[in-house]
Amino acid sequence: MISELLANPEWDSPFFKVLANNDTGAAAGHQGGAVIPKLLQQYFPSLTGITNAANPTIDYRIFADLYAENKFLGTVSTRYQFQTWRGTRSETRLTENLGALRDLASGEDILLIQRNMVSLDHYRLILVRKNCDEYQKVRLMIGSSRWGAFNPTLPMTQSDFAAATKIETTNETGPFNMFELNSKKIETRGVRIARSVVFRETVKRLYSNSCSVCGTSLTVPDGPSDFEAAHIVPRSVNGADDARNGLGLCRRHHWAFDKGLFGVDKYRKIRVPNRVRTINANSELVAMDGNKITESSAANLKADCDALAWHMKNLVANFE
Repeated sequence: MISELLANPEWDSPFFKVLANNDTGAAAGHQGGAVIPKLLQQYFPSLTGITNAANPTIDYRIFADLYAENKFLGTVSTRYQFQTWRGTRSETRLTENLGALRDLASGEDILLIQRNMVSLDHYRLILVRKNCDEYQKVRLMIGSSRWGAFNPTLPMTQSDFAAATKIETTNETGPFNMFELNSKKIETRGVRIARSVVFRETVKRLYSNSCSVCGTSLTVPDGPSDFEAAHIVPRSVNGADDARNGLGLCRRHHWAFDKGLFGVDKYRKIRVPNRVRTINANSELVAMDGNKITESSAANLKADCDALAWHMKNLVANFE
């Protein structure tokens, strides 16, 4: 079911475009992919730069998972680009390596698009064809609109990211606050989600995509890694989206940290509690006990001592 595919929490709320004939393989000149209207451009990466006769195109490479309804066709590297022609006409389009989807499409089919919540350069393109069982249901949901947000829960926009970046920058230049108690009341959904993304991207940069405990991260060629931004004081108790409440960890050690299987003491050393040490399967953690963590590349944004102490007291101490 397409509805089940769209509900995956790893992906943001979908948006859509009803395809014109020019967006499909039937187009004259075999266009590379779908034109992206101005309203939808806010859901894609910003295209920065200046076009001219010598440089008529600005582009941003993204990854796209291709689906025909709920059938997975593959993942491709494609381009989100702004194209001009002699200064008289311009167009923003998804293009390149989309033939597997484009050649199945025809005019009035619906393209659903979702952005990954972890890897911002990763999208899903879901083609809903006129002859499929769910087409009329999808068509009823979008009404007469040719493009827009698919449901009332709006996707993140570039404006959300700008607001989130401003909030984080302001917070991180002031005194550290371990908890955020009012953000859910005063921020829109888009800004709240964008703040978590900005937090993750900041921590990723500060720790150079390497785990502060083991110094590694597994990485797909030209793709994502298992590096994650861990909140020291968890978001579940209103821990702050502030880099000083963060550690860069690989997925394995992020899980262990969140469970309290290890913590970081006031000397910035890894500490493994007694009950965890007695389990043979935890020998890898025991071997790291007493090692110093790798710190943030910015001294003013390193993991806060009070946050680390909260984690030791409220999570790690449960296993002493």
